[in-house]
Amino acid sequence: MSSDRHRAGGWAARLVIAALLVSSLLPVPNWFPSERSAPWYGALATGWLVGAAWVVGGALVLGLASRRWPRLWREGSLGQAIASFDPLHPRALAIVAVAAGLGYLAVAAGVFDRRPLLIDEVVQVFQARTYAGGRLWLPVDPDPAFRSTLNLVEFEGRWFGHFPPGWPLLLAVGEWVGASWVVGPVVGGLTVWMWGLVLRQIEPAASIRAGALLLFAFAPFTLFMAASHMNHGPVLFWLLAGVAGWLAFLERPRAVTGLAIGLAFGMAAITRPGDAAAFAVPMAAWALLWVRGPGRVAPLGWIGLGLVPPLAFMGLVNGATTGSVLTSGYELLWGPNVGLGFHPAPYGPPHTVGRGFELVALYLLRLNTFLFEAPIPGLVFAGAALGLSRPLRPADRYLLGAGAAVLLVYFAYWHDGFFLGPRFGYPLVPIVALWTARFPSMVAGRFGPGLARRVGAYAMALAAAGTVASGLPARLGGTSALLPVMRFDADRAAAAAGIRDAVIFVRESWGSQLVARMWALGISKPDAERYYRNIDGCLLDGALARRERGEDRGPIGASLDPLMADSAKLVRSPFSPDSSERVLDGARYDRRCVARINENRQGTTILAPHLLTHRPDLWFGRDLHELNRSVLAARPAATVYLMYQPPMAPVPIIVPVRRDSILALP
Repeated sequence: MSSDRHRAGGWAARLVIAALLVSSLLPVPNWFPSERSAPWYGALATGWLVGAAWVVGGALVLGLASRRWPRLWREGSLGQAIASFDPLHPRALAIVAVAAGLGYLAVAAGVFDRRPLLIDEVVQVFQARTYAGGRLWLPVDPDPAFRSTLNLVEFEGRWFGHFPPGWPLLLAVGEWVGASWVVGPVVGGLTVWMWGLVLRQIEPAASIRAGALLLFAFAPFTLFMAASHMNHGPVLFWLLAGVAGWLAFLERPRAVTGLAIGLAFGMAAITRPGDAAAFAVPMAAWALLWVRGPGRVAPLGWIGLGLVPPLAFMGLVNGATTGSVLTSGYELLWGPNVGLGFHPAPYGPPHTVGRGFELVALYLLRLNTFLFEAPIPGLVFAGAALGLSRPLRPADRYLLGAGAAVLLVYFAYWHDGFFLGPRFGYPLVPIVALWTARFPSMVAGRFGPGLARRVGAYAMALAAAGTVASGLPARLGGTSALLPVMRFDADRAAAAAGIRDAVIFVRESWGSQLVARMWALGISKPDAERYYRNIDGCLLDGALARRERGEDRGPIGASLDPLMADSAKLVRSPFSPDSSERVLDGARYDRRCVARINENRQGTTILAPHLLTHRPDLWFGRDLHELNRSVLAARPAATVYLMYQPPMAPVPIIVPVRRDSILALP
């Protein structure tokens, strides 16, 4: 009876896996009426068809040819070569981990220019610098409109990032030595080492262990994520550390191992709570089965004890910043709808069940593309291996359950996480690498060591060759040119121009100015987003100006809510390079608003990366025209500059301006 249940469960699991694999190959996001879609699917599918023809056709030709020319196939030679890096040997594992870490460092320096490129990265480095300075928050600027930034919280005189403190705490170590960009690659190398420790305990075949280690360590998606300032790499390190500890704990439940497991999962929880929960819940279920044995309750207490220090630190940070140990900066900034579930989102459309399916399909579609940068979908070999697999061992069931839980978490999460790939799917990478490495042995186990095995092995080799020859170089080149405005080193440019003791006003787009001014007036970030998307830019500018001059003292909502009455008549601005700005169809703009549009056309840039300046004599803030008076009054001796990027210029420029000209009204 039990074997029948296991067999039925196995078939059910295979059907779910097959459904996910098929959905990951189809343009499912395009079937939903929303702003999230895959308009690039046609080109992608064409590339996959061409790649499949090359990979499968080439593998079939080589497989048939190897029967006539035996030198094309030496049984076991590739497996023996790969197994020389068997993770069971500490020296081999260390070599792979160090080589991977050096590769991540090369990408961080050569592709990312050692700089944070996304606002999330900028804010986490901001938090790290705050921690490195011995503080949990900084005082809010007297005029917050000049420096307010997405994902930074201003609350009761305190200025701090909204991210959990786990990753900024590690980045602070890099800030102490002036090289925060090194921390991610170092943690990435340690993650490879930790994955090797897991593989020692879950995979008996040396060639598969080695293949899974190498596939994870050098997958293009891993290269980019581990080289970045994002917190997805470090949370995977803590998760794998917890898994490695748990597998060791099952064999020998020692107190020190239990403490290490708790510490690892606690650090994961204060880095990315959703990912931590996805791996912790299946482990808790496993623990409930394990604890049935005699004398096994007490050892689990050590795991709980290990959770205490990280969670206590999280409570300390929350209490010092938000005023409540149970309220995170993320929740304070964006409101109660930031959590999991189907409800109105902090911005954008409501999160519904349909949108959840759409996002998961989009993540899997992207994972097929960004994981290996191969000429064929990246999940195909892993999916085929799972389909051919025999009954799973407990560790395999756990990892697959954790992977399913990751998808379930982000099915219930409203935000679309994309940067350098489907970043929310990063915890799936080692699992996919393991099953990809198992593909040749699964084919041999099902069809024998004949033509099918040879074709499968040749297909994997040709796909890898496509990655090395085309996919990865193209991705490296494309990513090297990504977000040039975030790469601009204003400190170096100012030093080259001899700029000292200066105020540098950064001209952002008119839309960014409007949003920042709303934040400074106490409008929450979700409400500011709602007003910005539903009010004509010129009408919004005028309402904010009246409030700033003190002409309108009533509730801010009473002034702005009526302006949304014509939101259905709004169109994206046809006049400004920033198409996010809204225009009331048929509206005529006054002289002031025309000037803002013309400034957009003359060129704008972004403030956020320059909040990380290392020059204490330079003050960077948003150009807000007549509001600039307060900044200049507080710095009467400073020289004044304006930074913006002309339309044809490769990088922003910093030009001197007279104090009276920067204050001139249109």
